[in-house]
Parts: sequence; C-alpha cells; structure tokens
Amino acid sequence: MTNPVAEVREASTAALLGQPRPLWKVMLFSALTGLIYYGYYKWVIQDELKRYTGSDFSGAIALLPFLLGVTIPPALATWDPDVPGWFGWLSLLGVVWIYVVQFRLYRTVNQLYREAGMKEPLTVWWLFIPGLNLWVGLRQIHFLSQYWAMKRQDTVADPVAEALPFFFSPELL
Repeated sequence: MTNPVAEVREASTAALLGQPRPLWKVMLFSALTGLIYYGYYKWVIQDELKRYTGSDFSGAIALLPFLLGVTIPPALATWDPDVPGWFGWLSLLGVVWIYVVQFRLYRTVNQLYREAGMKEPLTVWWLFIPGLNLWVGLRQIHFLSQYWAMKRQDTVADPVAEALPFFFSPELL
C-alpha cells in the first residue's frame, strides 16, 4: 500500500529541483547565440536555486542590475550631451554586482554539496583571479548540473568534463 502523504512530499520536493544542464550544452548554445543563452542560463539557475534554497537571488535580482549598470551609464554618457563623460564609469557598478552574484552562486553550490555530505567542488576565491575565474565558472556549470542530476537520481553525460577529468575533478582545490 502506498503512502499518499509521502508521495505528495516527494512530488513537491521534485518540483523544487533544478534542471541538469550539462556544460557542453551551455557552452554550445552560448556560442551559437552570442552569449544570449548564457544570460538565459544565469537567469534560470538563479530562479531554480531561489526556489530550492529559499534564500538566493532570483534571476531578475541577479541579472537586471548588471545589465542596466553596464548599458545605461555608458549610453547616457555617449549620447546625452548634458551627462558628464565620467558618468559612463558607473558601469563598473554593474560589473561589481555580477561578481557579488557569482560569489554567492559559488558559495551556494558549495553549500549544496556540503549539505549532501560531499566535498565542496568550487574554490570561490578563484573568481578574483583572471583565467581561474573562467575555470571556476565552467566548474560551477558542471557541478550544479551534476548536483541536480544526483538529486533527481539520474546521470547526465558531460563530454567536456569527461574529456578533461583533471579540470573537473571534485577533488581539485
């Protein structure tokens, strides 16, 4: 005999889970769309994490300040003669914001792994080192996808990570 309460609880937990998105797909779709897909990816994963954890930034909170920050100040400084030229430098606030969002995202992925009793896969401070920031970003995409697949009791093939096992080892720093 099945337990209807347990089935409802299991169904509601499954509804909170994010969708696994393997690194190869994110890279391919981002390249084909000139990074538009990457913006969509960021928006969606932030919404999924907010729904799942209840405490993360939504996609709108994560991306809109960045997008507005990097587009409006330089556009106004360029096209409005009444706006001083230095105003365009305020776009750096958008860049700072996306670093804040990334820092929180990496911490959240590590927290999910830690709560599942696994080793934290991301070295958060790599975010601030040119070159390593790209690497930790790719690792974040891979390990978040793997986490969602694990929670769904599924596996997701990731040929990029499989071809470069050293770079995507959870044991790496």
